[in-house]
Amino acid sequence: MHDPAQPGARCHLFRFGSAEFDEAKVELRVAGLRVEIEHRALAVLAYLLRHADEVVTKEELLRDVWSGRVTVDKVLPNAIAKLRRALGESNAQHLVTHARIGYRLVGPVSRTAVGNRIVSELRLAAGDAVPGRENFVLRRQLGARRDGEVWLAEQPRTHALRVYKFAGGGEPLRALKREATLLRVLHESASDDAGFVAIVDWNFEQPPFFLECGYGGDNLLDWSREHLAATSTDERIALFVQLADAVATAHAVGVLHKDLKPANVLVAPEGGGWHVRLTDFGSGRLLDPERLDELGISRLGMSVTQSAVTDGDLGTPLYIAPEIFSGQSPSARSDVFALGIMLYQLLAGDVTRPMTSGWERDIDDPLLRDDISTATDGDPQRRLSGAAELAARLRTLDARRTAVRQAQACEAEARRERIALARSRARRPFAIALGVALAAGLVAALGLWFAASRARDEARLALARANAINRFLNEDLIGRSNPLVLSQGGGASLKELLLGARQRIAQRFQAQPLTEASVRASLATLFNTIELLPEAETEARRALELRLREQGEDALDTLRARALLARLLARTSQFETSKAQIDALARAIGDSRDPQRRSLLAAASATWAMNQGEYAAALPAYQEAIAALRLAEPDNSYMLDSLRMDLIGVLTQTGRLEQARREGETLIAEVNARDDDNGLVAAFAEAQVARTYTLGGDPDAAEARLLHAQGRIVALLGEGHTRNLMILGDLYSVAMQRRDWRKAIDYGQRAYAGLRQKFGDEHNFTNIALANLAQAYYEDTQTQEAVPRLQTAYARLGAQLSARNPQVQATAFWLAAALIDAGSTDAASILVDGLDAKALQAVQADGLWLLRLDLLRGLILAQRGDVARATTLLRSGVDGLVGRDPSDSRLLDQAALVLAARH
Repeated sequence: MHDPAQPGARCHLFRFGSAEFDEAKVELRVAGLRVEIEHRALAVLAYLLRHADEVVTKEELLRDVWSGRVTVDKVLPNAIAKLRRALGESNAQHLVTHARIGYRLVGPVSRTAVGNRIVSELRLAAGDAVPGRENFVLRRQLGARRDGEVWLAEQPRTHALRVYKFAGGGEPLRALKREATLLRVLHESASDDAGFVAIVDWNFEQPPFFLECGYGGDNLLDWSREHLAATSTDERIALFVQLADAVATAHAVGVLHKDLKPANVLVAPEGGGWHVRLTDFGSGRLLDPERLDELGISRLGMSVTQSAVTDGDLGTPLYIAPEIFSGQSPSARSDVFALGIMLYQLLAGDVTRPMTSGWERDIDDPLLRDDISTATDGDPQRRLSGAAELAARLRTLDARRTAVRQAQACEAEARRERIALARSRARRPFAIALGVALAAGLVAALGLWFAASRARDEARLALARANAINRFLNEDLIGRSNPLVLSQGGGASLKELLLGARQRIAQRFQAQPLTEASVRASLATLFNTIELLPEAETEARRALELRLREQGEDALDTLRARALLARLLARTSQFETSKAQIDALARAIGDSRDPQRRSLLAAASATWAMNQGEYAAALPAYQEAIAALRLAEPDNSYMLDSLRMDLIGVLTQTGRLEQARREGETLIAEVNARDDDNGLVAAFAEAQVARTYTLGGDPDAAEARLLHAQGRIVALLGEGHTRNLMILGDLYSVAMQRRDWRKAIDYGQRAYAGLRQKFGDEHNFTNIALANLAQAYYEDTQTQEAVPRLQTAYARLGAQLSARNPQVQATAFWLAAALIDAGSTDAASILVDGLDAKALQAVQADGLWLLRLDLLRGLILAQRGDVARATTLLRSGVDGLVGRDPSDSRLLDQAALVLAARH
């Protein structure tokens, strides 16, 4: 099969409409959600994208995509049809057919380089013997991702088939171990394990590591292309019931799958019908880990600290339940949500089709519509409780249909009796009938008069509103910049103009409260941009008051005003007040699945979490906000850019450096392609990308990009803008990584002074900058300068945030280090006892915090004379950190000196 990009070739990320195609991953996404589609259809899309706005002949496509193989007449039109369905109605308009010639992809297409196609790191090839199982031969690759591949193998003599899942190490190996553990639980606990692939053997001792399973047939995606169209609705339901039964069996023994999708469902012929099996439990979870001890199964791949949210992957976006995006733990109900999506896809006849607005039109049976709706309800409490309940509904579908028909027949009979009774009483005089007719005519006439009157009033209101806005713009805002009007003359700044115009809003719009609310919300956004935060908060509060008074809690404009206020409050560290607004927003939105409302709530929640340093909680909220906003307002580039930049920062802080860098480079390319952009957004994004290089250990690349971004930001916004102060903080990190303590102190002092002047002494940003400056003093052996600054920052942050907040924890860590150096062992020991490596991981996600804590504890024990225990801890910390984390230089130096003195 032809690949869209050959191994080793330069690959690109293409974007058109709301679709994007990643050549390196061979992955199509629509509105941010991955779409599963036939590989050859993707190859056609890749060829058309590489020749955008060119007519590509049918012969070229057949030659390139099908590599000269014998094909049927309809193979290319079928691929095009599948591609159009996958793209959706609006994106499919870009794909134009030229009769009897070929096809062309039209419209603006952006292209961003994303690297090279991944070449197999495991060096496996068809025809080779399975490593470590030489009696089996690799036949074809079933799937691949970085450091992991799935192959079908055959025993040449007996023709027995096996599936081998290979991994090179790291997370793919942990996923294999987890899958082996969960499959053993299923086969040893379930009364009927026919719904799961058989586990044969495994090799987790030497690479390439693998899990050997029985062959369960084609996955549902591949099976559907050949068989689904010829399968009746009842047969599809019977097929699905087998799948629901398998999931119910897994739930009954305490196993969640967490990644249910067609690619993980296998279908094989059996006894004239089809047999369904569930596979790929690599992202799964065991609800009761103690069950392993009862069964005598070792905890392969099952971390002791594994949690419902952090173990494995979240899953595939199209099938993820909404509550998972908001940070709730996966449950049996989240698996049911994925089942509901797949039930819809099977009945609609396309297992790649997203379940979007209007899906009900694809399902004729009202009972099945109700089953799907209840299985995919956005509120998990209103969703079906388990897969067994869904299977039971489908098994009794015929009986339910009969009951509905009987109820409808009874209602029809009752209706006929009511009509007969009404007719028997219909003996009223002719005058009454005439009066009714006259009354009806009068009502109609009055209705027309009222409609005309209402239209006239609305027109007058609109004209008054337009006149008021025009007067405000021309007289209060633009006109005030006239040197004859404004005393500052031609030197009037935007800040002065906005503050002056602000005073006249109430008078100008006293008869148009909704217009006043819109103007005040716009001013709040402008004040936020130019960092007049108290003024921004005041305008946002007034806008919300007007919306509540005129439109009520549930109106979309009211929700927008409340979300804006919540974000502003979070930015100024008013977290309790911000949370109260977010809670009110959540109550007003309720279980609505409207993407506009969901994006408002998710964005406010994400901003709240990020400003507290709770990056792990912020990440899924930002992802949900962006996906929902792309669906609701794809042209709202201002808000999308802002959310995506915050997402880059959160990805960076949670250690997802490559993902953050890709997102940043994509955003920069998109912004640079806009004709109307002044380069500021690209500079913001470049600064975010630079941070990934800092944390990735490449200070030179980080510094070059920071200085390039800084030039544009200072030129347009000035040196005192928060974005420039953030860059100073990043340049501080670069200097710290280079061990240039004096330069780090200089950058730290400038960042702290600027943030203190802008936000005041109590703001989180100010005190994080103060703690950073103190850390530089500590590294420069100026402990007397470091300790009081760290104590001040720790006290202020602790008053604002919880003790387990990552920023509070990081400040406590460096305060403890400085106190140890100053000889205050007891005070340092109290701080160290309250430190948590998991919370610290949110500040710098490098997995090294347990080792750093070993250094602190070892130095405390050394000062107390406990030589043996101190040596053990210090040796563990030094051996683990040397060469991996140059930023902890002084701690390492102190630990090394203590160890040297002991020997």
